[in-house]
Amino acid sequence: MTVIAICGSGKHREAIYETARLLNEAGFVVLSPPLHRIDALCEGGPAELYELAWKGATHAHLNRIVKADVVYIVNPDGYVGSSTTLELGYAVGLGKLVVAMMADRDELARTVLFDVILDCTDVSDAADELGRRLLGPFEAGPVQVGVP
Repeated sequence: MTVIAICGSGKHREAIYETARLLNEAGFVVLSPPLHRIDALCEGGPAELYELAWKGATHAHLNRIVKADVVYIVNPDGYVGSSTTLELGYAVGLGKLVVAMMADRDELARTVLFDVILDCTDVSDAADELGRRLLGPFEAGPVQVGVP
């Protein structure tokens, strides 16, 4: 059974939740990022609580990446933020297969670290394509990117 860790910006919270649901329904084990609203959870508490909450959420998600066979970056608009960049580097360092919905819109240095780019902006289409590739003969190959 294939285990997929989903990564992506909190800006894509709804797309991440929808992707997790679709991949679960397709029979994959899906490990989603915490996407907690830490500000609200820690409101009124000391600064240390806020820092510990972020540290715990970050370490918990990095542990999900360790357990995964595939790391899937949900970025329907091509945006990859700072936390996702951290997760991408960790996944690459662990030798995980990294699949992204779209090439990074801002940074070629991140795009070249994706093993596969689905080139889908629609969450449902991208989940279907990922499932097809993971369940059938995988058609990876080199990532094609334009070099300026």
